[in-house]
Amino acid sequence: MHFHLPKPLHGWRAFAGEVGIIVIGVLIALAAEAVVQSLHDRQVAEDARQNVRAEAAFNVGFIRDRLRSQACIDRRIGELQAILSRSGNGPLATQPTWLARPPVTPFFFGRWEAATASGRNSLFSADEQGKFSMLYRIFTQYDTDQAREQAVWSQLRALEWWQGPLGPQARLNFAQALEQARYLSWDLRYAGSYAVRFAGQMGLSDEPLGPEVYAICLPITETRADALRRLKAPFGEP
Repeated sequence: MHFHLPKPLHGWRAFAGEVGIIVIGVLIALAAEAVVQSLHDRQVAEDARQNVRAEAAFNVGFIRDRLRSQACIDRRIGELQAILSRSGNGPLATQPTWLARPPVTPFFFGRWEAATASGRNSLFSADEQGKFSMLYRIFTQYDTDQAREQAVWSQLRALEWWQGPLGPQARLNFAQALEQARYLSWDLRYAGSYAVRFAGQMGLSDEPLGPEVYAICLPITETRADALRRLKAPFGEP
C-alpha cells in the first residue's frame, strides 16, 4: 500500500513562501511586543526611580537639619556633665530650667516599600538597588536610634524639677542616662554624616530648610514660658 502526501494547490514552493511570510509576521509581532514591553518597563522603572529618589532626598534633608543642631546638643551634654560633677550627691549646683531635647526628624518609607512590594525596584540596575537598599537601612536604624534618644532625654529632663540632694542612686541614674545620650548623639551624627555623603554620591539633592530655632540651643536657664514663646511650637514642647 502506498501513501501519497497531498500537494499544495500552487505547489510546494508557493506553500513554503506562504509559511515563511507567516513566520516572519509572527516574529515581527513578537519583536514589536518585546519592544513595547521594554519601553513600558523602562518608563515604569523611571517613574519608580524618580519617586524613590524624591523620598530619599526628603529624608536626607531632615538628617541635614538634625546635623545643624549638633553643636547645641554637644554643649547641652557638657553643661549637664558639669552640673552633675559639681553637685556630687548633694543638691544641684545649678538648677536647669530648660533642658529641652534634640530635634526629632520624621522619615518616610512608603515609596521605597511600594517599589519593593511591586517588584519595580527589580527594574533598577544592580548598583542602584544596592545603593538604595543601603540608604534605606540607614534611615531605618536612624529612626530607631532617635526614638531611643528621645526616651533618654525625657529621663534627663527630670532635672528641671529636681529638689533636694541627688543621693548616690539618683546621681548614678542621671549619669547613666547622660552617657546614653552622649553615645546616641555620636551614633546619630556618624550615621547622619555618612547618609549625607552617600546621598551626595548618588546625586540626591534636598531642598535647603529655612533657619530654625532649635529648642536645645536655648540657654539651660531659660524659663519654660520664654522658651515656648521663642520657639512658637504649635504643639509646645515636652
